[in-house]
Amino acid sequence: MFENESQPNLFNPRFSSRFFENYAGKMISDPKVAIIELVANAWDSGATEVRIIWPVHPDVFFEISDNGCGMTKDEFIKRWSEFNYNRINVQGSTAKIIGINANIERQVFGRNGKGRHSLFCFSKKYKVETWKDSTKSVFTVTMSSGDAPYKIELVEQTNHIGNGTRISTNFSTNLEEKKWLEVDEIKELIGTKFIVDPTHFKIYINDELIQHSDILKHAKEYEYELPSYGNITLYLIDSKVVGRTTKQHGVVWWVNGRLVGDPSWKDFKGSFLDGRSSEARRYTIIVKADILVDEVKDDWTGFNETEKVKIVQESINTFILETISDLMQDVRREEKISILESQRRTLKELSTPSRNAIGSFITQVQQRCPTIKTSHLENVVEVLASMEKSKSVYKLLKQLSNMSPDDMDSLSHILDEWDIMDAKLVLDELKKRLDLIEQLDDIVENSKTNELHELQPLFEYGLWIFGPEYESIEFSSNKSLATVLKTHFNVDDTTTLKNPRQRPDFVVLPDCSFGIYSSDKYGENGETVEVCGTSKVLIIELKRGGSTITLDNIYQANNYATEIIKSGKIEHDTSIVCYVLGTKVDPILKSMEMGSITIHPRSFSLVLRQAHSRTFKLMDKIRKNKNIEYDNDEEVEEVLKQKGFEDFESLSVPND
Repeated sequence: MFENESQPNLFNPRFSSRFFENYAGKMISDPKVAIIELVANAWDSGATEVRIIWPVHPDVFFEISDNGCGMTKDEFIKRWSEFNYNRINVQGSTAKIIGINANIERQVFGRNGKGRHSLFCFSKKYKVETWKDSTKSVFTVTMSSGDAPYKIELVEQTNHIGNGTRISTNFSTNLEEKKWLEVDEIKELIGTKFIVDPTHFKIYINDELIQHSDILKHAKEYEYELPSYGNITLYLIDSKVVGRTTKQHGVVWWVNGRLVGDPSWKDFKGSFLDGRSSEARRYTIIVKADILVDEVKDDWTGFNETEKVKIVQESINTFILETISDLMQDVRREEKISILESQRRTLKELSTPSRNAIGSFITQVQQRCPTIKTSHLENVVEVLASMEKSKSVYKLLKQLSNMSPDDMDSLSHILDEWDIMDAKLVLDELKKRLDLIEQLDDIVENSKTNELHELQPLFEYGLWIFGPEYESIEFSSNKSLATVLKTHFNVDDTTTLKNPRQRPDFVVLPDCSFGIYSSDKYGENGETVEVCGTSKVLIIELKRGGSTITLDNIYQANNYATEIIKSGKIEHDTSIVCYVLGTKVDPILKSMEMGSITIHPRSFSLVLRQAHSRTFKLMDKIRKNKNIEYDNDEEVEEVLKQKGFEDFESLSVPND
């Protein structure tokens, strides 16, 4: 403090030489921030053209000029003399584009006038020439200390037509090396910091026009609506699609067409989008978040730490991981391979099904839990691999040790006749069918059984019970024909089902339910084989437990089968087979055939006996699958083939 000579009891504050370091921050310490601020000032002036003279070492002269609105002498003195000049209050949040016929305005970047001091990043003194209203005013601005952090001096005023501003200086001879940027660096920097309309904003460096990035044309666009805040647009850019690589990768935040901070994957560290992965470095995600315009730091190096910024960034990061990541399959593949590589030794000791199970598990977790950290997934896979190893080795050894000599002989005979894969296929299928029969035994004749939720789904899987032809996967549930029966019986799903969407392909009546299945008919069309109709319709009608099937039920079955024919949804030669199942069947009833309609009345007990007789006729299925091969997990196979596995080749590894 220094005593005021005119008023001895008052003291004037003084500014130290370090004032600007705190006040303007990176605007006067980082040349990249400084030059962008100077270009942004030209944008805010309504300029359509900016010209920069950037010195090539050892030259030191720098100049930036624009054809914006310019300033009068009084306007310059007011704006340059006032700290924290409020640009929005004085000039508004938009600027009219100068020199064009159309009345077009643009959103400005400036808020408090700090950017005008960016020239102090390169020199302690600079010159400003600005012209408006037929007069050009020339000033010098010099950094100082004491009563004011800088001084402004009016050098001269002359007549001048048009509008514009030119700022120039000689770079300090002791300018730190880190502040001296090469021309190519400046070109790339400016070309990637702004997404602007090149028609109304051209930037020249040393007389060379800067080409603004046009990569948005090749980007995948997404719209994200954040309640209470507004819409945000995201662009996913793949450098391989764009056709050129870029140093900028990661998530890029843009506000009003200007980059905020630098591209980064920092918020995704540890996930599959970790920027350390080579594949992640291929991608750039641009987030256009104009709703955060009031949250940007003064120097545009980031956002202020506010609750709004926190909510927006967390929401966008989650959206990126859960939605956009679906298009970045190669990134997830690289993560998967990395995890598998950490378990190579264990994988080599596992059977092929166990390896594939682990590969499939990783893929499913990546799809269902995209936000999971790679390290966490790696730990889970390590545990799973150990469990698979234990299951495939120690459990088998324990079972073999408990077998009697006779059992061992029997197993030996089986293995002489069967491959392990064939035997497993038979046993797995047989177990499923025996389990199904056991379930049917327990509930088919129970009057309290719910046909829709319990019986019909079981018979849908058990179509094989009614004959070998129904083993084909070509027989599938037919919702369209079910709708015909619902109309015939005047069935309203909303009154018969708690959830009408649950099984719309089933028809439910008070005393029975229907499952309708069909297979396609194929015909040749030139050199191709195409679906040309319906080959057969199978209808399974289930009566409630305790019911007896009578002649009336047979006639009813014929009626609804006829209704299907009349609907025109099948061809005249399509055969319809109806199985009417109940606890008992009137002894006088037999299967009836009426034209293309065949009706079979059956008791549940007879159906179950048929099921038991068919569970052992699986030889055709085995022959069909004799040459079955595993659909091996691609990434697992790639890891196992990597160099470095030669040492493990001598290990005996089961393939089944």
